[in-house]
Amino acid sequence: MNIKLPTEVRHILTTLEAAGFEAFVVGGCVRDMLRGITPKDWDVTTNALPHQVKSLFSRTFDTGIKHGTITVLQNRQPFEVTTYRVDGTYLDARRPESVTYTADIEDDLSRRDFTMNAIAYNPACGFSDPFDGRVDIKRKIIRCVGDPTQRFGEDALRMLRAIRFAGTLGFTIEADTLNAISAQKENLVRISAERVREELTRLLCGAYSQAIALLESTGLMPYVLQSRTYEGNLAETIRQIEKSPADEHLRLSLFFSRFESVEKVLRALRFDNKSVQAICLYVRLLPVPIPADRYAIKKYLYQMPAAYAQLFFENLLTLQEITQVSDPAHIARLRQISRNIHESCECYTLRSLAVNGKDLAALGIPPGKAMGDTLKSLLDAVMRDPTLNTKPTLLSRI
Repeated sequence: MNIKLPTEVRHILTTLEAAGFEAFVVGGCVRDMLRGITPKDWDVTTNALPHQVKSLFSRTFDTGIKHGTITVLQNRQPFEVTTYRVDGTYLDARRPESVTYTADIEDDLSRRDFTMNAIAYNPACGFSDPFDGRVDIKRKIIRCVGDPTQRFGEDALRMLRAIRFAGTLGFTIEADTLNAISAQKENLVRISAERVREELTRLLCGAYSQAIALLESTGLMPYVLQSRTYEGNLAETIRQIEKSPADEHLRLSLFFSRFESVEKVLRALRFDNKSVQAICLYVRLLPVPIPADRYAIKKYLYQMPAAYAQLFFENLLTLQEITQVSDPAHIARLRQISRNIHESCECYTLRSLAVNGKDLAALGIPPGKAMGDTLKSLLDAVMRDPTLNTKPTLLSRI
């Protein structure tokens, strides 16, 4: 198989080899190449020690020196170069307490999670694939390297990664690997909420949404949801997610649409404030039919983030169409009206009102509730009748 490597990666490999070392690209980038997909990231493994790697390249960073990883910059692009290693004891079910360097590439591959990620490649000597990862990729199988109980005992996040790979690659999890996930599900409590959130989001945005059901069948769901059960019909949710664009906020909104305390679970999973606000607003507005009325639509737009209210409203309509809150003809009419409002630059925010707080202060209205209520009253009038949005007209109404 002819595999094309970027010039920068070839330079790293040949530089290490010219100095008398072995070097391979390894892991996910090899898996993606074998699937005919251009990798986003390239990782290199070598028998050169970290200080030897640093001596061969002009720009490096000690990004993971404790575990033998150096980042090498080539053409302003970062590439991780890691020394062959054997991991020590995993005390926190996430990372080894120590590593031991080794001269054997197969020792290094044997510590990895899944066979499809335990393949190394070098243009001169071909593949190092001691666990038949290429066969599993061809068969679309996710299988642990060695004993799955040991692999998941070392790093509990691997259980969630297996399900995420099933959702993003469309692969099937091999029976022993799947059984080991169910048997060790409790270990997921030792993984940070941030890492769980990242894997959940990537799973929900995957092309193979049926894999989401594995969270329930393996018993991982309560651990993913931070000691909560799933609220709603998961099978119906999966069917809806399959119809949704692969947008994080949209799919998360569908996933959490039946939760009574959606903000609490989002906060528990350490979502950022912008995501929490967006998802909670989608979930709140999702089940409410919107009348095909200009004023009503502007009231909805007013509730949405001003910087992208139009996009937000379009997304809400997409969610309502998917969940069949309204029929397609009504949704199409709402889209047409909202776009016309946008194209006509009609006012539905205080920022686009023809008067502001300074104008009201000049009339003797003090800052505070009185000023706020006055501005909102004027905005409501303008949303009903756009021709009122001139400074003289609004000042005369005051």
